[in-house]
Amino acid sequence: MRWICKDDIEQCLTSAWRQSAQKAIENINAVTTPEERKAILKKAASTQIWRDFYELLPTNLKRKCWYCEAEEIRSDTPVDHFRPKNKVEEEANHEGYWWLAFDWENYRCACTYCNSRRVFEDTEGGKACCFPLVDPTKRAFSPSDDTNQEQPDLLDPFDPDDWKLLWFDNDGMPEPIPSADKEQQRKVSNSVMIFHLHETKIVRKRNNIRIDIDRAVVKLKKATTDGDVASERDAKSTLRKMIRETEMHSKAAIVYLRAHRDLPAVKAILELD
Repeated sequence: MRWICKDDIEQCLTSAWRQSAQKAIENINAVTTPEERKAILKKAASTQIWRDFYELLPTNLKRKCWYCEAEEIRSDTPVDHFRPKNKVEEEANHEGYWWLAFDWENYRCACTYCNSRRVFEDTEGGKACCFPLVDPTKRAFSPSDDTNQEQPDLLDPFDPDDWKLLWFDNDGMPEPIPSADKEQQRKVSNSVMIFHLHETKIVRKRNNIRIDIDRAVVKLKKATTDGDVASERDAKSTLRKMIRETEMHSKAAIVYLRAHRDLPAVKAILELD
């Protein structure tokens, strides 16, 4: 997971899209029963608003899932409602955050593995309608409630600090950053389960990232020792590319490159003081 800047999104949304979203908000606010609201949310016109939002995003924000950093092209419906629109897994009597269904600030780009419930032989997960809170008594149940009082107990790509909490061991398994406190550890643990971050295939991808990082560092060391400027430049370019926020699994690349931060060149690449 990497931080997603809201400004990059807001500047690409057109007036036409905003008008469509506003009209949809007005329509869903005008009805009074859960059945009527669910009927609106099931309409093709509603789905089209989410799809149009996705199409308007800059290419760099559509290349990978915002939660797991894998290629996003696995998705059927690439827009996740961070606060679920239909129901909430943790609250049996919650009708979902339907009033946020057409609010783009509630959207996150997600692959099917992260967004939909899936069960494998060794793991299970998928966000679906999950939305745990640190303090469930602060949960909003209607438009008149303040969602700012909620403290999500899962990682959010829009939060500028959350992405830093996710770490990985040398096998590619997700874990909290070593300095995490108990609350942060729980937040990461919840996210691993909810976003299916421990699924075997993606764990192997991260492990391959570690191997590629180690190989590039070996090449960098040798080039530095040999005075091979061209090879040294190539190794640095490889490492810089791997940690770019637009690259797949770039957070894992950062974690594994940090293991070599004793090297001045690596320290410079990571922009560490």
